[in-house]
Amino acid sequence: MKSKTVLLVNPWIYDFAAYDFWIKPWGLLKISSILKSAGFKVFLTDCLYRQHPNLLTNTKSAKNGTGKFIMENIQKPLALKGIPRKYKRYGLPVDIAESSMPNEKIDFIMVSSGMTYWYPSVIDIIKILRKKFDSVPIILGGTYATLCYEHAVKYSGADIVIKSKELFKLNTFLGEDLDFSWENILNTSIDYSSYSNSPYGILRISLGCPFSCAYCAQNLLSPSFMLKDMGKALDELKMLISMGIKIFAFYDDALLYAQEYIKKYFNEIYKLGDGLSFYTPNGLHARFISFEIAVLMKKINLVNPIISLETIDPRNEKKWHSKITKNDFLNAVKNLKSAGYKTGEYSAYILLGAPDADEKGVKETIDFARGEGAKILLSEYSVVPGTPIASFDAGFNEEPLYHNNSVYPSFKISEWHKIQSIKNYAKLLE
Repeated sequence: MKSKTVLLVNPWIYDFAAYDFWIKPWGLLKISSILKSAGFKVFLTDCLYRQHPNLLTNTKSAKNGTGKFIMENIQKPLALKGIPRKYKRYGLPVDIAESSMPNEKIDFIMVSSGMTYWYPSVIDIIKILRKKFDSVPIILGGTYATLCYEHAVKYSGADIVIKSKELFKLNTFLGEDLDFSWENILNTSIDYSSYSNSPYGILRISLGCPFSCAYCAQNLLSPSFMLKDMGKALDELKMLISMGIKIFAFYDDALLYAQEYIKKYFNEIYKLGDGLSFYTPNGLHARFISFEIAVLMKKINLVNPIISLETIDPRNEKKWHSKITKNDFLNAVKNLKSAGYKTGEYSAYILLGAPDADEKGVKETIDFARGEGAKILLSEYSVVPGTPIASFDAGFNEEPLYHNNSVYPSFKISEWHKIQSIKNYAKLLE
């Protein structure tokens, strides 16, 4: 019996700004492994692959593996006409994206989706796929498909839209009985075979988050907290190292939560030798940065650990989350310094532009974190459908483009000026 052939597609980013901070389609790459293990022939078109072999433009990477995407100015959607900024396509030029698609018969196409407000790129890539592959079933999944399900069903052009917690439904369309459980997705080794010259690898040793922050969608997208089998986690890391990769980004939402697990995991990483570096773009929970953990972080070369501080405003602390207090942050910084991290070698995420976050409170948080030697990383609030603080009018419900953190403040000019004032204030302190 001839094996079925599947094309996996990761679309472009359409936005006012974008940068490759270790962006890879983790879920799509896990599905790729599961399909290949079941005998499927799998192709991948990743429109965000900066090192694509067909690219003529030299896309340089920084020391930490990150870098700028190739970009092209494109027409702004009508909903964004009033925003005085250039709207761009980030990623592969259209002709290279198209030429990277296979010229053979495809049985199924699976398209991933990122931020809700990037959906125009999903629509465009599906139009291209429809033109090239005609009636081949197109299945859409990912963040946009989950958080804006009805919108995706109505406008994306996909034949089937599947939410993140309903991946088992893939079997209905594939005619198979494959294990798309969260446990198997987490424990299956990632398929990185299409990234032979990637400057970085991505890791995830857990899924879900034990906290329920009012601005975060993780509980809508992921299962309750679970850990990857230790042996499989280490095997996956070793596999990526064997490809020549030495820079890694953790995708975990609560990397340090399972203390005994993470201590053993970091100790095993340390045994692998020097030359590796690790990054935590999703931020770390301060209360779990004990002295012992901080020492291990330093030993494995975890660079610029980022603590998710968000705010020190007690009113918003209670309203937004229960994951951190000022004392948690102070203790974490103390432990990082004792472990050998110097001033400016660790950072703090501070939430900017969220409802009820006044200018004074944000600046006080900046001063507090800066006073403890942290670099400031302003995390601009964007509307996330389904979260407790995402109270928006009918326009926000109907149009995901308004979820964009580059757009949201612009609908309230006075708020936009305050936000710009805070950005300028943070820069003055650098």
